Amino acid sequence: MELRPLGFGEIFDRAVTLYIRNFIPIAGIVSVVIVPIAVLQYFLDLASVPQWDQMMQILTHPGKTPPAPPVVPAIFTEPSTAALFGVLLLIVWAVWPFALNACTVGVARLYRGRSVDFEACYRASLRPWPAVLGLLVLEAAILVAWYLLFVVSIVLAVLLTVAVAQASVGLAVVLGMLTALFALALLLLLAPLIVAYTFAMNAVVIEERSVFAALGLGFARVFNRQEFWRALLFAIAAGAIVACASMLISVVVLIALTLHLVALEVILSALFRAAVTPLLNEARGTYGSRMFEMIGGR
Repeated sequence: MELRPLGFGEIFDRAVTLYIRNFIPIAGIVSVVIVPIAVLQYFLDLASVPQWDQMMQILTHPGKTPPAPPVVPAIFTEPSTAALFGVLLLIVWAVWPFALNACTVGVARLYRGRSVDFEACYRASLRPWPAVLGLLVLEAAILVAWYLLFVVSIVLAVLLTVAVAQASVGLAVVLGMLTALFALALLLLLAPLIVAYTFAMNAVVIEERSVFAALGLGFARVFNRQEFWRALLFAIAAGAIVACASMLISVVVLIALTLHLVALEVILSALFRAAVTPLLNEARGTYGSRMFEMIGGR
């Protein structure tokens, strides 16, 4: 496959092409995680049906006093359900990345003229598991630091605006606008930050780099004049795809829950994850092909 920097439209075009041509092996890779998640989700959603029914009753009959206080979610009252919820979170946080990394290895194999082999992809994904988990912990810490910076900065800016408003309303309005722009800038910063995380994970799995070296490469390859704005647009476009697809599937899922069709709701959710998540990962992989020139086509 041709190795060259791809244009913005070419990234998604090639991602769709790769996904369609290799749908069966890619679906097999992600099914290893999607199936256990679907089973856990079924029992969790089944336990939440009474709360959902009561919420729908309140929404459809707002003037009617509910016969009993709102039902407390089962995940907070039943130890077994709470344990299932904890396992689900653990799978999503610590196990799901290995499936995505296996998909990324599959894209790399396609670029090398090889097939998307299930065993080979997972073997390459699982080999650096200590570095993968270490990178996940480090990335979580950075996200927490970003969140604290966001909250503290906005709170201080609001307090300063309120204090200035007592002396000058006009100046307070200007500070308020600057605060809003600053908050927007911090939110937009998340987009290329996520792309940098993706490249860092690719460096761990594909290039076999250490945790800190991979994180440094991820940031260096995104936070520069050539790639920053492209990474920002790519992340926004990928987020828009997820948002639109989520809105569509949410309507069907809500109808299924209202009709107590929990199994149907879980199946639809699993199909959504099986379709959208690998496709976006293929897009990230094709976007990552822009980096092949930087790493010598490895």
